[in-house]
Amino acid sequence: MYTNITLKGPQAKDIFQELGHQSRVAFVAPTQDGLTIIYDLDSDDKGGSALVDLAADLSEYFGCPALAVQTAHEELLRYWLFADGELLDTYQSPAPAMNMAASLGGNPDFLVQHFNTDASPEEIHEILHCSDQDCGLTLAADRHLGLVELLDLPLCSVGYGFCDLDSGEYPDDLDEDDLLHIDVD
Repeated sequence: MYTNITLKGPQAKDIFQELGHQSRVAFVAPTQDGLTIIYDLDSDDKGGSALVDLAADLSEYFGCPALAVQTAHEELLRYWLFADGELLDTYQSPAPAMNMAASLGGNPDFLVQHFNTDASPEEIHEILHCSDQDCGLTLAADRHLGLVELLDLPLCSVGYGFCDLDSGEYPDDLDEDDLLHIDVD
């Protein structure tokens, strides 16, 4: 399981400062092409509500899009898309082992509008809504990777949450020295 949030617009140092004001324990990746990934302890520990609340707060505070992502049980991918603090879209992938045969939500047009206007909504729809058997996306991280690649999001968002980074596991495109770390005592 992992959670993280991608913000479009604000710089890592500004996000770091705001998370510090909120007394969050988190890692902030360097901003790449206007996109910054946040790995928050409470979101990893407490799951959906902490993740969604933080994404909404940061989206409203910075007046920007925020994509909050959660994976669970290896095959379940969820996301919540915010713009200016407003929830625009939610998504839940199919997860046959959890008796969820079909995806729920997921509007490719919103993702394209807020993250990559050059992406094809049809390709995004295929990643979000194909069944595991039809497209070979049995793992949530594989479905997330397909989405990240189509939207040109940083690869460091796939497969990593706060707990991974805190235990010394880093994405190939990040070193410990690249990350800003907030640790409130």
